[in-house]
Amino acid sequence: MSKLNEILLYFLLTVIASATLTVISPAPHCIVREHDLGFVHNLTQLSSNNEDIFIEHPTETIRMQLCFPLKKKCNNQDGYAICLIKNGTEKGIGRFPPQVVNDTGRILFNYTGDICLSSSNYTVLILMKCDYSAKDNLSPELFSYREGECNLFIVWKTAFACGPRTQTNCTIVNNNQHYDLSPLTRYSDNYVIHIGNETSPKLVLNVCHSVIRQRGSICPVKTGICLDDPKRSNRYSSLGEVQESPFFTNGRLQIEYKNGGICSVLSIVTPHIKTTIIFICDLEAKTETTPEYLRGQEECHYRLIWRTAAACSVEALRDYSAKTAGKCTVTNPLTNFTYNLQPLMNKDFIVTSSSDIEYKFRICGSLTDNTCGAKTGVCDSKHNASLGQANANLIWQQGGPYLNYTNGKICSQTGMRHYTIIGFFCGPEGSTNAPFLMEDNPCQTVIHWNRDLVCEKRLKCATDNDDEINLTPLIQSTNNYVVKINDTEFHINICRPLVPTRGLTCTHGSAACKISVTAQGEYTNEISLGFPVVSPTLNKDLRTTLHYLGGSECPDHPTKSISSNFTFICDDNNQKLPVYKSFVDCTYMFEWKTSIACGAVMGSWTPPCAIKDGFLSHEYDLSLLHKNQQIHYVKGKQGKEYGISICGGEKYCNGSAVCHENNGYGSLGSVIFDYSRNDIKLKYTNGSKCNNNSYSSEVRFICDESMGVGTPKLLLESQCSVEFEWYTEVVCARHANSQNIGGTPILSREDSDTVKGVSSYARTMLGVGLIVIVLFTTLLYLRHSETRACFRTWTNIFSFRRGAGRVQYCRVNTTEEARLLLDVSDPTQCQTDSDDDLLHA
Repeated sequence: MSKLNEILLYFLLTVIASATLTVISPAPHCIVREHDLGFVHNLTQLSSNNEDIFIEHPTETIRMQLCFPLKKKCNNQDGYAICLIKNGTEKGIGRFPPQVVNDTGRILFNYTGDICLSSSNYTVLILMKCDYSAKDNLSPELFSYREGECNLFIVWKTAFACGPRTQTNCTIVNNNQHYDLSPLTRYSDNYVIHIGNETSPKLVLNVCHSVIRQRGSICPVKTGICLDDPKRSNRYSSLGEVQESPFFTNGRLQIEYKNGGICSVLSIVTPHIKTTIIFICDLEAKTETTPEYLRGQEECHYRLIWRTAAACSVEALRDYSAKTAGKCTVTNPLTNFTYNLQPLMNKDFIVTSSSDIEYKFRICGSLTDNTCGAKTGVCDSKHNASLGQANANLIWQQGGPYLNYTNGKICSQTGMRHYTIIGFFCGPEGSTNAPFLMEDNPCQTVIHWNRDLVCEKRLKCATDNDDEINLTPLIQSTNNYVVKINDTEFHINICRPLVPTRGLTCTHGSAACKISVTAQGEYTNEISLGFPVVSPTLNKDLRTTLHYLGGSECPDHPTKSISSNFTFICDDNNQKLPVYKSFVDCTYMFEWKTSIACGAVMGSWTPPCAIKDGFLSHEYDLSLLHKNQQIHYVKGKQGKEYGISICGGEKYCNGSAVCHENNGYGSLGSVIFDYSRNDIKLKYTNGSKCNNNSYSSEVRFICDESMGVGTPKLLLESQCSVEFEWYTEVVCARHANSQNIGGTPILSREDSDTVKGVSSYARTMLGVGLIVIVLFTTLLYLRHSETRACFRTWTNIFSFRRGAGRVQYCRVNTTEEARLLLDVSDPTQCQTDSDDDLLHA
């Protein structure tokens, strides 16, 4: 962590320390009192009486206790609660007892350890996060830590950090129909609805459960919905308490929260505010829905309407796909996507077994050849045996529909009849659309078929933030990535199911699979490491991670499923395979070094005509583009002819690199190296006048070794702007000048300095100035909310984390930890993904 952030942490903890909670023995700092509620959190149950708690890191291990000293000494010394273990060496990074801090909805444990660097000690900050659904209370997670840093941040999700709650039964029977709204209940965060615009008061609510008390939602107890109005002295006011179960009135499913705050409208007789939520069954609603505010603020009766499939009866959901199914079609009742496999009907298809036996089959219909008997859907051509009779009853299941052909030949082993499952799945882009025989057993045949026909939507293989990292180039369509470790293999794909491989019978749809390989090369002990259901995200260390969930049963914890986690590290070595690191808490951990993880990096222009990457040491001489031709001309769709002269705009294009006649399309505004898309963008702005605006342009360079210099082509064109793409070898790696040995650009994101995108020389020059600025701006940070907002964004430039050096941005952070950690009282705050911002707010 940077020196700047250490200083900020020191100042913030010093100030927050004034809010230290009342503590009670026997483990005083783990008995935490919420003074405004009179409620006591007893966190002593989070400490183990028999052994210390371990948090595994790829290169280091943390051994800790929360409420008591370590059971085992750290480095043969007593008095520690947290111990860092690396290469067999132990360091005491957290002395017992900690400082316990409460800051309105947050419980923080701050530990100070031994000397880390010459000027600072180790510190560990643990945030206790309310999560009623947390099943394993002994599983703290590293929120932010990089090897060698002196400051660790840990998030511990537990029900022991939650305040008192009120909940009601969320089911109801009406006219012999069963309704269940419990899928809408949230246990670690809340629904937030703006009454007007983004800066207007907000409604914070939950369903059949009181609002989760946390930073940004300090609502009165028992509140099912509350008003968050930062402009009022009493910011949070109850709009109704959780009291009754859902009910029907006039044929409508409703929830009513009563006995809210006092109604201040003189013309209203009702003494207390209340809220009514009307639920409308909508089988075509999106899976993630939120209620809509209708009216009622002025009459102390808030009314909301919520269209959701969760408002439909269980029977309706169960029957929906069957009732709406047609011949070889079926509808997903949760998403309303219709699977239609009729284009595959009336055709014969063949799959071949490992012993070269051909199996002929049809989709939703019987074979016209009766060699294997009438109504046969799948035929063993060698033995003229039916492997199942056909039907057109396409069955919906999560992940893709399937056909079940039953009543085939009699199995000699069991006396039962053979059946065949034909499963259809949305495979990777570009994958083969041929059927594949996965299993061939005496009584069962399984055929898997990747077809675009069943693709509702493919998982977005990119992070969902302003600084998007796109992992799409890593998706495999013909072969899986295979990582070999002795007699174990990991088969892996990125954001997509595994490519079907003969003999690999890991649960289809899995994106990663662990298998054992016998001496004969046969696959055994296949274990699914999870399914691609969640898009990549930025972790607390601002690295791109991809998490696969719902794999095989975990042998260590039978109540859990195995998962896998891939961390992508920006590194121009472009390692071709992920590296297995560890198995921690039923999760297989991998790392993958690739320049694709660098995302969009801000670059700079170097006269006379070169561009340089701000992170990597790439520098490209663009004068090669004009070695034989000073101006490249491109015809537009509207009859315009554009002239492009990247290096000679001052002379040829009236000061612009792109021009049309006498109109210049802007001066250079930014240089962006987008490694995840393998292109470089030059953006030009503030050109000649265009109506009430100015002309602008963009030239996008894409590496293509076969194109030579290449020529620009029109990509997009509008009245006042134009974009071009230019495939050329000039921006390929072999043309890059580099400060690295051998001319090969290398970036190690392990080093926090390079992660920041600020050169060591620049940091040296800025060092003295930064210390002075830090002292001054920190005081401003602590005094004024406006200054905090601006300062938080400003410090990101110097924050030694991935993402600096790129375009900074302000947005509303949507992660649970961010909502808890950020001071959301100021709606104008600039927020970033930096864990420094989250933890230091």
